[in-house]
Amino acid sequence: MEAEIKGIKDETHDVKTFRLEPEEEIDFVPGQFCLVSIKEEGFPDDSKPFTFSSSPEKDFVEMTVKKVGEFTTALHSLEEGDKLELTEPRGKSLNFDESVDRDIVFIAGGSGITPFISAIRYSIDRDLDHNMTLFFSNREYRDIIYRTELRHIYEDYQRIKVVNTLTHEEPDHWDGETGLIDREMIEKHVDDLRDKIWYICGPPPMIDAMEELLEDMGVEETDIRFEKWQIPGKHD
Repeated sequence: MEAEIKGIKDETHDVKTFRLEPEEEIDFVPGQFCLVSIKEEGFPDDSKPFTFSSSPEKDFVEMTVKKVGEFTTALHSLEEGDKLELTEPRGKSLNFDESVDRDIVFIAGGSGITPFISAIRYSIDRDLDHNMTLFFSNREYRDIIYRTELRHIYEDYQRIKVVNTLTHEEPDHWDGETGLIDREMIEKHVDDLRDKIWYICGPPPMIDAMEELLEDMGVEETDIRFEKWQIPGKHD
């Protein structure tokens, strides 16, 4: 279906959020994605999958896109009023809704935050009672997507904990974690690991390392859900 760009927000130096108005209502679950193609002339004639970053409770749809290749560079050059083509929602591995009956831990790397911000926003909109912990790993402070919103969420909602960590460079004022997410960091912020559902989204090496780490820490394989968003052709 066709969707018009109604707003564009700079999230970081290389990430933009596109607010879209589809010609028909899109019924998606937090964690799902759709294939996106550019309707305007002179742009790449293909499609790429992007995750919904907005809550399904809103009367608009948002997608947050990092500029990492030809297609995303083309997306970043678009303006309000330009048109995109969207497919129906797809994906099951990272889905979150009321059917999830346990507390949640999200582990995100970079733009892998997008399915989880949708879930967190939805949880707030629906006033759900899940406790949620978000581990969010970035290289530098300037790379943290939704930085201000996440700080407000952490301050305003006691049941939602946000744990930021920087792996390469930290400013003098930094009071978050540093380094890669590891056993010590997880045990510092999460109790009763086996009682949680674990969601992971980020580059494949991170996915593999986190899955192995969690299983070594006693988390059941069936309680770990992940998507390797940097698969060939995805988000590039």
